[in-house]
Amino acid sequence: MKVKSISFLFLLATLFFSCSSETDTPKKVASQFLQAMENRNYEEAMSYSTRSTQKLLTQLKRLEELTGENDAVKPNKVTIVSEEIQGDKAIVYFKEEGNELQQRISLKRIADEKNNKVWKVDLLKEELQLNRDAGLDAGADQKESMKTPV
Repeated sequence: MKVKSISFLFLLATLFFSCSSETDTPKKVASQFLQAMENRNYEEAMSYSTRSTQKLLTQLKRLEELTGENDAVKPNKVTIVSEEIQGDKAIVYFKEEGNELQQRISLKRIADEKNNKVWKVDLLKEELQLNRDAGLDAGADQKESMKTPV
């Protein structure tokens, strides 16, 4: 009887941990998305994306098919620096190899087709073109960076 109860508890614990969605953290999803973008694998990148980001990636893919590869949207090897989670939204900060500028990518926790909560990349248009100029602050307001000194 004791063996059966231990086996049952082990099975229950295994089931609990295998169903946990915490294995897909914002850091992990952002890293997988950026790796797919580095490899120009738009289909895979879309699997880590919200619908609005999928639309942006579809446009980017079409544009690239017409004009050729664009290195402005292909990240170099990235290192995840940190993440900030506030409810169902997150920001993951990362750096690209050869660029000390810390960049960011937005994520959102949404319900998937099985109604499980999962993290998906939810790019802002400003985040789509990864910032290559180390002199620019990725977090700065666009209007502020466009002002000319008086």
